[in-house]
Amino acid sequence: MKKRIILSFAFFIIGLFIYFLFKVEIIEKNNIVFLIIRNYVPDICWVLSFYFLSISIMSNITKNDLLFNSLYVLIISLLYEFLQYFKIINGTFDLLDIIIYVLSIGLASLIEIKIRRKNEKNV
Repeated sequence: MKKRIILSFAFFIIGLFIYFLFKVEIIEKNNIVFLIIRNYVPDICWVLSFYFLSISIMSNITKNDLLFNSLYVLIISLLYEFLQYFKIINGTFDLLDIIIYVLSIGLASLIEIKIRRKNEKNV
């Protein structure tokens, strides 16, 4: 559980750092690398952070719990995006954000599998 809390905190801080660092106009905005880093990497970090925070709250995590957690995090992320679409909250709806959320859940699941395998070897 401790690893997951550390991962959650680390991804959250990295997401904040990138979001605020690239908000400053230090890089030309027409740069595709800048746009990808500024617009999508924080989303990846925040989804990973939320995923690992919600996993760390659970005890005796089963495969069904992992699936439920993945769906839960994805639904919350999608809800946030659709609230932007309907102008209920500030922000810009972006279909690529939805793709990023799905890919981020996949990445989080792969990281979780690696953590579980490592823990099984240490037991």
